[in-house]
Amino acid sequence: MGRRVVLHIGAMKTGTSYVQSVLGSNKDELVDTGVEFLGGFARQTKAVRDVLRLPKDERRNRRRWEKIARAAHDMDGHTGIVSMEFLSFAAPRHVEAFLAPLEGLDVRVLLTVRDQMRVVPAQWQTYTRNLGTDDWASYLRAIEATPGRRAPSRAHRTFHRAQDVATIVERWSVPGVQGIDVVTVPPSSAPRDELWRRFAQATGVRPDIADLGEVKDNESLGYAACDWLRRANPHLDDLAPRSYRRLVRPLARGVLAPLRDEQDRPRLDERAAAWARGRNQELRDLVASGRVGLVGDLDDLPVPEDLSAHPREAPAPPADQVLRCAQVVHDHAVALTGGPARGGPDRDDVDALVRDAVAHLRRASEEKR
Repeated sequence: MGRRVVLHIGAMKTGTSYVQSVLGSNKDELVDTGVEFLGGFARQTKAVRDVLRLPKDERRNRRRWEKIARAAHDMDGHTGIVSMEFLSFAAPRHVEAFLAPLEGLDVRVLLTVRDQMRVVPAQWQTYTRNLGTDDWASYLRAIEATPGRRAPSRAHRTFHRAQDVATIVERWSVPGVQGIDVVTVPPSSAPRDELWRRFAQATGVRPDIADLGEVKDNESLGYAACDWLRRANPHLDDLAPRSYRRLVRPLARGVLAPLRDEQDRPRLDERAAAWARGRNQELRDLVASGRVGLVGDLDDLPVPEDLSAHPREAPAPPADQVLRCAQVVHDHAVALTGGPARGGPDRDDVDALVRDAVAHLRRASEEKR
């Protein structure tokens, strides 16, 4: 059997972190069956980021990826796996750079895809966790807008860069790729191991060799927590990306995420649901065209006729939940700087609490340097 490389290229918000956690926590078990998670996730991430920076400092930016490619050529097993969703961002010149050092190997591309009605709120959360400022209702209109003479908004650009599967498939449908498969993400009601089993089927891995006991899912935020963050972002937009991540990630993980169970979730309005339904149909049509293979079930991409259960307008997060979130974050931020237990802004003024919390968070971050 010739050596094969599977490039799991995304898409974003389709269980990629879960799959990567399974692969990373079962590397030895995979090797025993002839499968290698080439270099591990951290090295893959750095290598992919480097190539995506091309053509700047082109020679240096290829080195990490070329090392992963050499590992694929030299592996003792029969299958090497790369799982890094930023591969879906690749423009044609990047695709060429990724594939060139893999020449001579059987390269397969794998895309996990998800019901667009579930993807939209997940993508909005990612947007808010990366300096996005649109509220939920505004975000829905921004991503569905048809770009005209004006440049598309950041919300529109980042959503479609991550989620336009047909475009991603077109860019990777080149001679160096022997085939592209789509794996549908099962509904939340499915067994926890179902996505892994589908991924394993698509890659030729024995699903039973993986222990899922230590696998961690991505921690998501509740609706009010995301709303708090998008209110805070205008006060943080002067930070460099690394500084922003250093401040926001521990806050999201340690303070905002634990509030999730007491918060509502964002709901698509009827217009957004119709738009998402249309995108699901486009994914179904892509599979029907024969350009990609399918692992999973097209029913995971629903196209319901009746959308009456969706509200006419997207509900805002309950005010009491946003206030509670603002108070909890504010108290946490004040504690970080050893500030006074009393005083400060009005406890019922969300925006004032946000501003004061951000000031304390920034101060605490600066003191750690």
